Amino acid sequence: MEKNVIVAIVLSLLVLLAWQQLFVAPQQQQLQEERARQAELAGEQTPQTPEDQPAPAVQPQLPDQSVVPASDEIQRQPLANAKEIVVDTPFIHAVLSTQGGRITSWQLLQHHDVNGEPVDLISDDAHQRGQYPLEVFTGETALDQELNLGLYRSSTSALTLEAGDAPATLTLSYETRSGTLFTKELTFYPDSYRVDMALTFDDAAYADEALSIMWGPGLGEDLEETTRFEIGVVTKTSAEEKPLRDAANKLDGMITHRNIQWTALNRKYFTAAFFAGTPTNTLAVTKVSIPPANDDQDVEPIRQIMLGLTQPLTAGTCDVAFYAGPKERTKLAQAYDGFERLIDYGFFGFIAQPLARFMSYLYSYLNNYGLVIICLTILIKILFYPLTHKSFSSMKKMQDLQPKMNALREKYKKDTQKINQEMMKLYKQEGVNPMGGCLPMVLQIPVFFALYQTLSQSIELRGAAFLWISDLSAPETLFFRPLVLMMGVSMFLQQSMTPTAADNKQAQIFKFMPILFTAMFWNFPSGLVLYWFMNNILTIGQQYLIKRSSHKPSKSSNEQDEEAPSTSSKARKRRKKGN
Repeated sequence: MEKNVIVAIVLSLLVLLAWQQLFVAPQQQQLQEERARQAELAGEQTPQTPEDQPAPAVQPQLPDQSVVPASDEIQRQPLANAKEIVVDTPFIHAVLSTQGGRITSWQLLQHHDVNGEPVDLISDDAHQRGQYPLEVFTGETALDQELNLGLYRSSTSALTLEAGDAPATLTLSYETRSGTLFTKELTFYPDSYRVDMALTFDDAAYADEALSIMWGPGLGEDLEETTRFEIGVVTKTSAEEKPLRDAANKLDGMITHRNIQWTALNRKYFTAAFFAGTPTNTLAVTKVSIPPANDDQDVEPIRQIMLGLTQPLTAGTCDVAFYAGPKERTKLAQAYDGFERLIDYGFFGFIAQPLARFMSYLYSYLNNYGLVIICLTILIKILFYPLTHKSFSSMKKMQDLQPKMNALREKYKKDTQKINQEMMKLYKQEGVNPMGGCLPMVLQIPVFFALYQTLSQSIELRGAAFLWISDLSAPETLFFRPLVLMMGVSMFLQQSMTPTAADNKQAQIFKFMPILFTAMFWNFPSGLVLYWFMNNILTIGQQYLIKRSSHKPSKSSNEQDEEAPSTSSKARKRRKKGN
């Protein structure tokens, strides 16, 4: 087999291995490190004496079926006299219930589902169970039921904020059977998905306790994701440079970290997160049972996640904030310093992040993400033009050397070492680098991976239309997927114009590449397919120009051919005159 074929196969394997090591292995390693950290923290806490360590805060009871009395299911039924409080801002339409002071609807006005309705981050599972975000847990079951199911008084029945308005506060208060007054103060902003909260007990008995505030069950109904456990939990601590990422189905119970800054339920495009107001080391993750619709006994109850942040009370009060909205870089950064790192661009994030910012910049002028991708493809092609030109030129030179290389193989076919020596001499004489056709392309691989992550993770592409494509973040909806087929055809044309060695085995391998890529891209986001298609079209044009310039006759040779006969005729005339 030709050496170039072996090089191509090796490079392909290296790309696959690089993907495994750079994108999959770090996540697995991070999970293992986190488990080891949990064990280390547990080991550190066991031998310490009260003199070495302050008394731990009371751990709040988790809202699980095993600790909630059976009567709780009856009490979770809506109260007839419960009222709805509507909050409207330019970004959200929220509904809170005076029963428990909980959120029953959280619609994102600038993001829509496949039916054209605003995305609601309150899941159907929450309605099915009767359990909603912003429930609080103190560890006292009877008190928790009062705080989450009792009837609150509200400072207003509606709250409306327009762009440019000052932040506005909604106060919800509840008096327990023991006479303790508990209040939730929620401050909304007209330009953000962040809400600041102050939770207060007026009873000195709770002055130094702790409570957990929860989001869940689940996080909306994202129709683009087909499995429940695609939800993840991401936590940022001051001790760790990078956020800790875990699959939701691998966590349960009280999770201990050092100095938690924020923790988030994480989906592909949306998130719900809590920001710690005071230092805390504990977050709560639990699974709750969701009964089947219509009490169908043949359907097993499902388990859905709830995520909470445990906050110590200071003089009966704790401050905490939450964010419930899209994973837009600017909105995340606005909500909390460094919160934009929730978006995981992978190993090549240092390339992907500037690309994402540049895409936003282009969109401010073009106002269409299809055009943004095309423009970005052209600019990347221009940036890498010198490398691509060098690669094609090197491949063309290698193709021209094939007759001489075959002659050397035939001449020294019994001496492999001699063949290699003569080949190196030939490369040196002709000024050809045998790896010149591969290395320039390898240098572009990090940019491709970074662009893949950028297009895959950017919520800006969600619902962005271009021509017949309704959503650039998802595969085409047309059955035969014309863009993918056009990409495959363009790749076939590109392969037919690419200089290759005169070897049947190598040619057969490359013939299958368009078919392989078409199958691979069939379920890829349309935005990425559009990029690859445009890249192929531009590459075809570049190959045409390079091939045309390489076949253009040199001016010096033409002049020599034309001058030779004229010179000889002048000489003959001079000889005749002399005679």
